[in-house]
Amino acid sequence: MKTFPKLKDQDDFLLSLQNNGYSIQTIVNYARDLCIFALYLDVRNVSFDKVCRKDIDMFKGYLKAGEHIKDLGKIREEYAKKVDIPIQNNNEAPRSDLRPVKDLGGLVTPSKGVKIFESDFLAHVYAKVYGSLGGPVGNHGRKNSGLDERSINRMLSALRSFLKFRISYDLDIPLPPDAVSMMKAEKRMKKVASINELVKLIESPMEFEHDQKIAVRNRCMFEVLFSTGMRISELTNLDIGQINMDGKIYILGKGRKERSVFLTERAMDWLNRYLEIRLQYINSERETSDNIDISDMNLTIPEGGNRKYIKMVQEYKINGFIKKFESPALFIPFSGGRFGKKNERISTNYFQEKIVEYRNKLGISIPTTAHSLRHGFATYLAEAGASPVALQVLLGHESLNTTTKYVHASEKFAEETVRKRHPLK
Repeated sequence: MKTFPKLKDQDDFLLSLQNNGYSIQTIVNYARDLCIFALYLDVRNVSFDKVCRKDIDMFKGYLKAGEHIKDLGKIREEYAKKVDIPIQNNNEAPRSDLRPVKDLGGLVTPSKGVKIFESDFLAHVYAKVYGSLGGPVGNHGRKNSGLDERSINRMLSALRSFLKFRISYDLDIPLPPDAVSMMKAEKRMKKVASINELVKLIESPMEFEHDQKIAVRNRCMFEVLFSTGMRISELTNLDIGQINMDGKIYILGKGRKERSVFLTERAMDWLNRYLEIRLQYINSERETSDNIDISDMNLTIPEGGNRKYIKMVQEYKINGFIKKFESPALFIPFSGGRFGKKNERISTNYFQEKIVEYRNKLGISIPTTAHSLRHGFATYLAEAGASPVALQVLLGHESLNTTTKYVHASEKFAEETVRKRHPLK
């Protein structure tokens, strides 16, 4: 069986990204986008060395028309049969955030047990790529349609980066990176739900979740996310050892840049309540230091609480007891396939899907995601008079121009200006 198409020296490019500190998710995204371009060349019998501007334009149309979906479906079906994996619906476009579907084993030939790729790292990357290409996308995908301009531009950007890598390694390129032109994408005004709607969303797990452990955990995740403005990946990557009584958390963000974020008093109270549950799950046997019984827990926030469990975590760090935790993660699964597994933590996909579920139940019309809460954090702090420079630091942006894209207060202020100051009221 023919292996999945890859570009020449693609593996070296991915290893270079790893050696330069790029996150595994970023590397997987690059690998996926380049594999789709390689598939396009393979289907049309175009050699990478002969790629020209016309091929790039045709690639845009290929993606926009959704032709890649059928080609991905065919090759995915081949791999699925090879490793005996149930075939999913192939008539949907792949999305940027990979769903936790089964790997397409292609990394190991079942009959011979011979690895196709040279390193365990590349095997891990391609397992994620092949497990998602042409796979199911749930409610977030567009059935029987192609990619939009922004998604296509992301793939073109990956190709540009690959060409720049080849230049830096003194390798031949079929055309310069700048020849890979971006598509004109519609510039839409990004909207943020009202503060009242965001508050309802943050509080919604206590209303919609039947399992109180999950309700408190998800509520705490919302509170921490909106309190700090951190990214969802930063939230799910939090370790319990990062917690302290000061409410100041140092996190390693995008581009491996460290910054500090700050918990509000409200977020601290919910974190304390969640830790009352979390400290029962030190290991898979659910050993605890004080044998807390969930059934006897008071799941309301006490007024003026002393944050006993945050203090306990702080003491565990000092005496080294925290090293006995089976998982270092702050937010862990309480059910499902990940529950009880060592070092497991809540996935970003799970939390994004929960946000959609809560939003739909609340009837919030404005599309709201975890990233929308980050936008809302910036917007409402700006409306309250926060310095743009302070917001830049809190959000972890290198450029102030990036920060301004997150602040949507200008629309409100623009309306107020017209209402109050227009000469023809």
